[in-house]
Amino acid sequence: MTRKERVLNAINHKKSDRVPKGETWIAPMLSNKLLKADYPLDYQNFERDLKVRNLLNMDLINVGDWPSTPTGRFHNGYEIRLSNYGYEFIEAASKHIVKPPIEDIEDADKYVKPDIKNVNPEIVRRFAQETDLFVFAQIAGPVSALDEMFDMEDYFVYCMTNTKQMREISEKVMEYEVEKAKLFLDNGADAIFLADDIAFNTGCFLPDRIMDELVFPFYKAAIQEIKAYKNVPVFGHSDGDLNKILHRYVEVGFDGLQSLQPSANMDIEKIKKEYGNDLCLWGNMDLDYLMTFGKPEDVKREVRKVIDIADENGGFILSTCNTMIDAIPPENVIAMMEEAEK
Repeated sequence: MTRKERVLNAINHKKSDRVPKGETWIAPMLSNKLLKADYPLDYQNFERDLKVRNLLNMDLINVGDWPSTPTGRFHNGYEIRLSNYGYEFIEAASKHIVKPPIEDIEDADKYVKPDIKNVNPEIVRRFAQETDLFVFAQIAGPVSALDEMFDMEDYFVYCMTNTKQMREISEKVMEYEVEKAKLFLDNGADAIFLADDIAFNTGCFLPDRIMDELVFPFYKAAIQEIKAYKNVPVFGHSDGDLNKILHRYVEVGFDGLQSLQPSANMDIEKIKKEYGNDLCLWGNMDLDYLMTFGKPEDVKREVRKVIDIADENGGFILSTCNTMIDAIPPENVIAMMEEAEK
């Protein structure tokens, strides 16, 4: 069975020769440790990312493009970059906003839609044409995209006090995200991965009425337009506790959901029973303790347990509940991948 067939079987809730496996991202330093090599630490690197997935016998990859250009230096020496979304930032251990895309939220009508001409689909094309991996191409959602444009406190306040203006910006951003999806599909992507963190470990960031204005309508419209352009699977992603809104992922048309964070009360057995016929489930291997601090035998035991529960009648892809981060010991990665082969 090919890698693409294995992933498609999972999406279509069919059994395969083994459970498909694949991460949305593998940290460059962790990749180098696994490969015993010294590849560049770019967020994406074709040679490195292909070799580590071949080493681990993974079935899929998730790639995209997030263009930005340098505009100067901050007082501490860090490079200032202009995002395609219109905000300026510095990126040290984490990203910090230097200047939002608009100074006054009341001027939301002046926000300029990101330019699709700046997006480079080359890495999508290379993985689609030069490998046998199932290729997910990543786009953003209306929460994560706007949350990155403003300081987080400002984002939450604006959603509550300037909902109309936030909707105006979201309309332009999501039009751009759909354009990205179409560009990636034109370059061979097999599916679209809409990454949009919308929840804490205790529930959603935003109240229901705001979700109904600023989130779910944009998901539904994006999925419909993508599928009308090319009928491919569209997966959603969010960390956190999504239990109260899982039915909404089904209603808006997602084919699958990635993360399923155990430490956020995402019980894989319960979710499989309630939504396993509607959504392909992807993830669930704990990062808070198991993968980062557990022993290889603990990892193997959990892999067996998760697969026994979630892969009944197909509909499951094995991965961590977010990404393979640097804090994971290489031996735990190997234990997870090898046990899945069995």
